[in-house]
Amino acid sequence: MKKLLAILLCLSLILALAACSKPESQTQQPAQAEDQPTEPTQAEQPSEPEALTYPIEQFTVGTTAAIETATFGEYNFDMLASGVSELPLVWQDAEGSYHPLLASYETEDSVTWVYTIEPGMTWSDGEPVTAEDILFTLNYDDANGSANFVSQTDEDGKVTEAKYASYAISDDGMSISLTLSSANVRELSNMTSFRVMPKHIYEGKDSVTEIDARVTCGPYMLESFNKEAGTLTFVPNPYYPLEPNVGKIVYRLFGNEDTMYLALQNGDLDMTWAYSTGVSGSYQDVLAASDTLTLESVAAANAPAVLAFNNENGLFADENLRLAVSYALDYDSFRTVFGSAYASNPNRGFVPPVTVGYKETEALGQDLTKAAQCMADAGYTEKNADGFYVNADGETCAFTLTCNAGKEAHVGYAELVKTQLEQFGIQVVLETLDADSYNAKTSNKFSENNITMEAAIYGFTAAGMGMKNGLASIYVDGTHPVQGGCQVFDEEFQSILAAMGEAKTVEEYTAAAGDLQDWYAAHIPLIALYWDSQILVHSAAYENFTVDAVFGLNNANTWFSITAK
Repeated sequence: MKKLLAILLCLSLILALAACSKPESQTQQPAQAEDQPTEPTQAEQPSEPEALTYPIEQFTVGTTAAIETATFGEYNFDMLASGVSELPLVWQDAEGSYHPLLASYETEDSVTWVYTIEPGMTWSDGEPVTAEDILFTLNYDDANGSANFVSQTDEDGKVTEAKYASYAISDDGMSISLTLSSANVRELSNMTSFRVMPKHIYEGKDSVTEIDARVTCGPYMLESFNKEAGTLTFVPNPYYPLEPNVGKIVYRLFGNEDTMYLALQNGDLDMTWAYSTGVSGSYQDVLAASDTLTLESVAAANAPAVLAFNNENGLFADENLRLAVSYALDYDSFRTVFGSAYASNPNRGFVPPVTVGYKETEALGQDLTKAAQCMADAGYTEKNADGFYVNADGETCAFTLTCNAGKEAHVGYAELVKTQLEQFGIQVVLETLDADSYNAKTSNKFSENNITMEAAIYGFTAAGMGMKNGLASIYVDGTHPVQGGCQVFDEEFQSILAAMGEAKTVEEYTAAAGDLQDWYAAHIPLIALYWDSQILVHSAAYENFTVDAVFGLNNANTWFSITAK
């Protein structure tokens, strides 16, 4: 009996083990219809959601922009991010026309402008963008020194009047009506670089975390910033209403143009970018010789090379000396040394031909006889043993020329100015400074309204040239709260600006703009060293880029139009 029980237990154990060893495919399955396949399809297998694929998986951009934090409010980052993650309200094409970007717009009288958030616009944390975000940004800027709704008075008693007289938010919260204190037919030019802050992130806070400071609205969002490696990686914003053609955009930061363009030639980059500037002339021929690269010429409204004078204090408070310099320089050499094949000599009215309101004025050209006469009118008729002009008191005609050491081209401009003026008889001391020190001598904001430069090399962006009343007036106007480098307080100049600001039609604006260009030509508060088209470069493997008049090829529209050949 015991043997029988043992046998039965062994059989039970064997059967149990056999059942446990059956493969999963033999477990009971729901009955299949005759038209179903006998093997499970891929869709029937549990799996992770498929990753999105893009026509272009990765696009790499090289830039010499110095980026320290990669957060909203850092100037260089904001300029770069305007092309991927920080959408301005509108954009301007290469022909000068404006188009909606973050918001559409309308006006009937150039006084009241209505901006309506485009459908589906969402912050990268999933919150919708509303007109309240625009209003919050304007108020936030007021609290930090701007004059949007509140006039500002600085320590010296200088008043900057409020830009807007009133505002209204629509019932659905998606439109804001902004009424200017006076008409501005060119108001949209100010909105090409106006980036909106997320109210739900910043409201009621003195500071925000790094993560919160990277909440933005655009087709992409910042995935990572590696300062040591010099890379910023942007990936598609899952909340953006449209899907771009590029899956990942990587920006590589370079310390100088030489290494950047070498990387481009080696195929390590797909494009290079610098805000409001193109490829400098010294690299264009080399890059054009490569059959793997494409160079594009874009008519530009920027001023890449500017010699600006302090009109209020120092040597160049004397208009005769500003005129002397304008005649002493050889503009052909600046055009050929630094410009592209499309470069041209500038005009005395300091406005490039593509500008709204452009008026043809006398071309700048070297005339040493006129230069000498201007020196005599300023009281400089003799030269010392070193070949420099001296006045009746034996004082040498000399000045310090300030430039930003971090901008190679600007140092080159300064060196050529020094060479030419010293050959003529004006002594020049070069002062090359780091960016912060340079700004502290050349900008009202960063000098706390104590600009001390005698003359400086600048580069004016297209956006800057068009701001406020346009025609580079923010750099000339000594009352401007941020720029004002030329320190001009002349009553005639101010009255012309007022007429431009009060213009209610393009015709009225053009007439006043012509008066300003005539004033520039007569008084020479600053000099353009050459005009040029922007030469932009990218890999020949790609085509159908969109050109933005302000941000070049690095703009939100490019990532939807670009295709691989």
